[in-house]
Amino acid sequence: MESRVNNKYSHLPAGWEVKTVEQVFDFYPTASYSRDKMFKDNNPSTIGYIHYGDIHTKYNLILDVPNTEIPYISKELKKDFEYIKEGDLILSDTSEDYDGVGKCIEILNVGSNKIISGLHTLMLRPKGNDLIDGFKGYLFSGEYVRNSLLRIVTGIKVYSIAKAMLAKVNLPIPSIQEQKEITNILSKVDKAIASVQNSIAVTERLKKSLMQNLLTGKMKPDGTFRTSKEFYIDEKFGKVPVGWEVKKGTEITTKITKGQSPKWQGFDYQQEGILFVTSENIQNGYIDISKPKYLPLEFNNKIKNSQLKKGDILINIVGASIGRCAIFNIDVECANTNQAVCVFRPNAENDSMFLSLYLQSETTQNRLFRTQVETARANLSLGDFRKFKFVIPQKEEQINIANRINQFNIEIEKQVERINVLERLKKSLMQNLLTGKIKF
Repeated sequence: MESRVNNKYSHLPAGWEVKTVEQVFDFYPTASYSRDKMFKDNNPSTIGYIHYGDIHTKYNLILDVPNTEIPYISKELKKDFEYIKEGDLILSDTSEDYDGVGKCIEILNVGSNKIISGLHTLMLRPKGNDLIDGFKGYLFSGEYVRNSLLRIVTGIKVYSIAKAMLAKVNLPIPSIQEQKEITNILSKVDKAIASVQNSIAVTERLKKSLMQNLLTGKMKPDGTFRTSKEFYIDEKFGKVPVGWEVKKGTEITTKITKGQSPKWQGFDYQQEGILFVTSENIQNGYIDISKPKYLPLEFNNKIKNSQLKKGDILINIVGASIGRCAIFNIDVECANTNQAVCVFRPNAENDSMFLSLYLQSETTQNRLFRTQVETARANLSLGDFRKFKFVIPQKEEQINIANRINQFNIEIEKQVERINVLERLKKSLMQNLLTGKIKF
């Protein structure tokens, strides 16, 4: 392949151009309204609002407006901000981690929808026809541009990208025909990922319905429903299945504690050592360690109280993911967690899987959230879990219920692995397509 050398991008194929962001895009002012101005209801007096936190957690590279849930703000807050147009790029200029800072989305299928870009975002609009719709999001997420963005990040605890620095970032731009080919390939992978995600959503809905019936005792593990005679009346919880008991957290555990964050001088994460599970690793029902962090082994005695054991239930007690929990069942020699995670260790008379599912259930989550709101705190305390009331059966029934629900978890895990395979394929394709290593 004929190529030419560029001081920023090593080798690019002949026919590719290198232009700066400011040569290709115009910047538009963005609003700075926080979440307390946002709501879900869409009506003639509201407009859509892109918040940087949703770019971090909810949106993919391509935001397809008709098929994406976008929050709204009052139309009177629009003021002089420009409405988003087809093909605009919205970039998050601030994050608490490197994964979030500089993350961008391309807005497609805007139609007649009125949307503005909001807090901690930069809004970029193409000046001309250098880039086709659908390609821009991939370009900014490709290895070269992404690395260029990370090089201009500033900050220690909060990371930011300045507009003036972003404007000077170089973009490797293939021909229009190559852009179409690249977009076609990558969008097919994205559609495959979306299809599996939809299958997961259907399975999750079925699982949720089953959990609601089994974990409240309305349904028995064999799939039959209890009759009215198979319940007794509890003063606080109303109808409770015969044989089920109301117990506090301290009555069903041997330990309720939380982890610590490493703050010792000279600390740095290692390639091996003590697996460090943070609140970000804890998803709904599983622990994601695709990007593991390790503490030095010499820290083991300093954080002894929160050393993890198989069967521990880990619960997020701080931030937006509050209440999210999963069982720690990872085969490692030693592991620990941070202060944003409660370690809930069931005793021998109770089943970890059942209690984890019980904590994940909608009924229990609502009760946990009410605990949070009533005390006006942005977190749950260990005391909340120690006194929290569990309405539960004996261990044998716990195990039978957990096994029934776990059939859905096994299917979801298979689907998640399919997504992981597709994501790896997409990453490999992007590395090759967006650098011209693959020639059309």
